[in-house]
Amino acid sequence: MRILLVEDEVLIALEQQLYLEAVGHSVTGPAITAAEAVEMAAADRPDLALVDMHLGMGSSGIDAARGLSELGVPCLFITAFRDELKKGGPVAGIGCLPKPFTESGLIAAVEVARAVLAGETPCNVPQTMELFM
Repeated sequence: MRILLVEDEVLIALEQQLYLEAVGHSVTGPAITAAEAVEMAAADRPDLALVDMHLGMGSSGIDAARGLSELGVPCLFITAFRDELKKGGPVAGIGCLPKPFTESGLIAAVEVARAVLAGETPCNVPQTMELFM
C-alpha cells in the first residue's frame, strides 16, 4: 500500500516508516499539518493515511482526516488522544490505534485497514485498536 504519514513528531514518523517499509509498504511524508497532509495527498494520492490527532502549528488530525476524506483518502488514526476523536461528532476514519504502539500492532492495524478497504472481514485486529465501522 501507499501510505501517507500525518505526524508532527519526526521520531515517531521515522519509526512508522521503518516498520511499514520493512513489510513492503511505500511511505510518504510526514506531513506535519492538516493543510500539508491534504496538499501532499492531492499531489500523489495514497491508499491510506495514518493520522495523529495533535499536529504542528495547532492543526488537528480531525481536520486532516476531513480534508483527506474529501480527496477519497481513507484515514487510520494513530494517537494517544483517542477520547478527543469523539468530541467533534462523527469522525472520518477507519479506526484508531492508540500510542504507544508496537511494530506488530502498527503492521496489524494497517492490515486491518487494508482488509476493510477491500471489503473483507478483518482478522487479527489488535486488542487496543478501535474500528469506527
